Amino acid sequence: MRDDEKLIFHGNEPFRIEVRGFEHIPEPERNMTLRQVDLFWVANSVNLLSFALGVLAVGEGLDLRAALAACIVGSVAYAYVAFGSIISVRAGLPVSTLSRAAFGMRGNLPNALLSWAASVAFEVINTIFGVDALLALFRLLGWADPGAVGKLLAVLLQLALCGGIAVLGHATMIWFQRVFAVLVSAALGVVMVFVASRIQLGATPGSHVAVSTGATIAAFLTACGAIASNPLSFLFNGPDWVRYLPSSTAGATVFRRVFWASFLPSVALAMMGAISATLGDMADPVAGLKPFIPAWLFIIYIFAVIGGSLANTVPTYYSSGLSLQAIGLKLHRNVATALDVMVATAITLYVLFVQDFSTALNNFIALLVVWVGPFGGVWICDGYLRRGNFDSQAIHDKTGAGGRYWGWHGLNPSGCVALVAGMVTAALTMRSPLFDGPIATVLGGSDLSWIVGFPVSALTYAGLTRLRERRTQASASAEKPFPI
Repeated sequence: MRDDEKLIFHGNEPFRIEVRGFEHIPEPERNMTLRQVDLFWVANSVNLLSFALGVLAVGEGLDLRAALAACIVGSVAYAYVAFGSIISVRAGLPVSTLSRAAFGMRGNLPNALLSWAASVAFEVINTIFGVDALLALFRLLGWADPGAVGKLLAVLLQLALCGGIAVLGHATMIWFQRVFAVLVSAALGVVMVFVASRIQLGATPGSHVAVSTGATIAAFLTACGAIASNPLSFLFNGPDWVRYLPSSTAGATVFRRVFWASFLPSVALAMMGAISATLGDMADPVAGLKPFIPAWLFIIYIFAVIGGSLANTVPTYYSSGLSLQAIGLKLHRNVATALDVMVATAITLYVLFVQDFSTALNNFIALLVVWVGPFGGVWICDGYLRRGNFDSQAIHDKTGAGGRYWGWHGLNPSGCVALVAGMVTAALTMRSPLFDGPIATVLGGSDLSWIVGFPVSALTYAGLTRLRERRTQASASAEKPFPI
């Protein structure tokens, strides 16, 4: 067997180190199937974050009908991820690499850094969810007070499982995600059926004071924004995971598979959280459900939470390694991923044993919408203007002005200006525990950041790009000799 054949054979196989990293995936190595896309996104979406956001929707003061509607409306933002996935399939590149074309080689560095930081934040949050579930399991098994030893054991168990799968790479991750998709979905499905039987559509937790229509609309939009923060958070890494699909896969097919496989389970779990919030205090989304379901079902729920935490953390670890490569670390993908796992584990241990800064993490996630929506608007718009065509060699060329994607002093002014425009608009219209934008305040606390950030940056980028092209064409025409 020739060396190039060995590379293709070992390029992306389960339980082998993935050969590729943040570079282009050659066509012969694209062995992902549409069924794997379905199972992957189902597994990735059945995690406790969606449940917690559903709880938050009711916490905004909405009755259950309005909260359930917010779960649906906010989750429609998965359409952005689905559109972005079409570009990654065409290009065969991860987001942290192909976005260099939109921002320039230097201009994309802050985005790669933010992508990595956001990934670490989600890794820590998901790991803590898993730790809470494992501690509850330890107690059910007779370990009355797991304490520090139990926490350490729970973290190490997740480190071994999530880190090991992510380090091996894409094919191994896909193999395990199909297992998580079936088992976690089945377990949560049983819990959902039981919780749904307790539904009271007009219910609100505690005493409910009548509020004005304006206040209700503001609370609804804010709840939608909280729900939308989940799908928007995949705009910097979600499309990475389907780049092993053949580039000839129809765009409409890619969109349908990614959208429905992420939208439906996320909506179901968010609705489950909203319904649960009307039953009692769900501040702890693991233990909070215990008084309202049978003991045997609570055990199933714990295992589902653990599985969902693993299924969501593994892909995040995987893409974090790609972001570290895009930042400029001269490391193979598996080494970069292992480094990220160690950093996230260290932060998790610090949170659990030294300093609880979960509030800071939650504030970071709330503010993430200010950046990630506009960032997605720019690189997705750029990808569609290019029709998914990228020079897979030039996208890594950092030699300077001669590089195709180098830009002006390493920046693409159109991308940078569009990103700032979208971020400023999102900041002016956002409502979060940390910051309320002036426009949101004038509108009675209505959060519009999740609506306006993406389209403002996309339209600004499209307009600036067209203007630059017209100027280039006009300049070229002016330089032509006048015909005699």
